[in-house]
Amino acid sequence: MAFGPDGRLYVVTQGGSLEVVPSPGAAPYTLVSGLPVALGLAWRGNDLFISVRGSIRRYTLNGGSLSGGDAVVSGLPVGRHQNDWILLMPSGDFLLGVGSTCDVCVESNPRSAAVLRFHGDWSYAGVVVRGSRNPYGLALRQSTGDAYVTINGQDNLGSQPADHLLRVADGEDAGWPRCWPAYPDGSLHGNCGGVASPVGVFSPHSSADGLVFYEAHEFGPEYAENAFVTEWGANVGGTTGRRVMRVVLSGSPGSEHGQVIEFANGFSHPLAMTVAPDGGLLIGDYGTGQITEIFRTS
Repeated sequence: MAFGPDGRLYVVTQGGSLEVVPSPGAAPYTLVSGLPVALGLAWRGNDLFISVRGSIRRYTLNGGSLSGGDAVVSGLPVGRHQNDWILLMPSGDFLLGVGSTCDVCVESNPRSAAVLRFHGDWSYAGVVVRGSRNPYGLALRQSTGDAYVTINGQDNLGSQPADHLLRVADGEDAGWPRCWPAYPDGSLHGNCGGVASPVGVFSPHSSADGLVFYEAHEFGPEYAENAFVTEWGANVGGTTGRRVMRVVLSGSPGSEHGQVIEFANGFSHPLAMTVAPDGGLLIGDYGTGQITEIFRTS
């Protein structure tokens, strides 16, 4: 989900459509259909970029409708996972998370299991973070200009590893598949030389995905620059995840620590998030098809 330059909320769906919600409470309607699996979108002016399986497509907003749909990036590696969220950086570059083709393997393509950088014209600028099994959510911390990413850990380690939050830094190694962070202390296990420590950790197999930094005022000053993360839930079912977590950061970039606290529950499979113009937190529930807005209650 993302708000467009026209103030409307744009949403990509599991069914392969891009829909728009014209106003709060209004019924959505479809602008684009027939997309491959779409897991991210980002606006730059009137241009909308959508991350669909294997490529990035560009559309242009004109008078309430979208035109275009050409691929600005193609041939991205796909398999067990695919390309996920897109983040426009203050420099004009884009960051893109690309998941692994497997659960545990040595990837032959360096663009797999990585956060990639592209220039503003979408020419490839290289790998920023490697060893990130499924780097789903990307968000900018406005006060520092740093990007952060949520990473899903591998499946075959039983009650470990933790999903985690990592600051994006050029040349960073997130460790997969040779090293993983443990829950709940975030300690690194395996062959971990040169691996970056997590900023915060989430329940193993909770599928920590959606990520936003809160820069609004509705929740009060104690929420300034907190991160919110959706835990979609385990893909084998059960009650793991299915909630929104709050991450309170302390320390300077590069040595920061995130205290992870449950913020909201009662969801089926929360996934996408964004902050509304009125300061409320919007949560898109993949399991119910509903978008919920959370306000401060006291």
